Amino acid sequence: MRYEYYAAKLAEDYLKKGIVDGDNYPDMDLYIDQMVSCLNKELELYKTGSSGPVTKAMVSNYTKHKMIPGPDGKKYNKDHLLFMTIVFYLKNSLSMDQIQKLMAPLLSNYNSEWDDAIDLSLLYKAFADFTREEEAGLPDRISQKIRDVKKLCAKHDAEDDTSELFTLIISLIVESYAERFIAEKLLDEYFAG
Repeated sequence: MRYEYYAAKLAEDYLKKGIVDGDNYPDMDLYIDQMVSCLNKELELYKTGSSGPVTKAMVSNYTKHKMIPGPDGKKYNKDHLLFMTIVFYLKNSLSMDQIQKLMAPLLSNYNSEWDDAIDLSLLYKAFADFTREEEAGLPDRISQKIRDVKKLCAKHDAEDDTSELFTLIISLIVESYAERFIAEKLLDEYFAG
């Protein structure tokens, strides 16, 4: 498959399955195996190899490092699924320390006996809806970026797939790096650690 079509397919797949719909998570208690299975079903797009994108070890590690709340006994609920999904999205862009810093106010509120609880389902829904709206034009942006890369490569007499793909991949990474840079600076400035 030509890279142009594959990139378009990836963009469409991301729009369909890239941001998990938290409403699909069950509103019942789950054991860790059930939680991992549920997360892996919803995050299937991110699967690499034969294992799912989430493991029991990850859940335990993120709980231990105070990125998600601990289970109630041995059971997890819908909020745990939402917390874990948020951490999943953050884990490839932020360090564990940065994720802890970002999640600290939510965990503090979640575990507080005095504060009015933040409705994590509503918070997650707002994030997911906003992200879907922002990403709605992703296929068109990717197609335009491919056209721009082809023009640039043609201008420099580099009209081969390798040069085009290299330039496309680098530009996508650098673009995401710029947004990550801003996110990290906001995190450092406004979330005490």
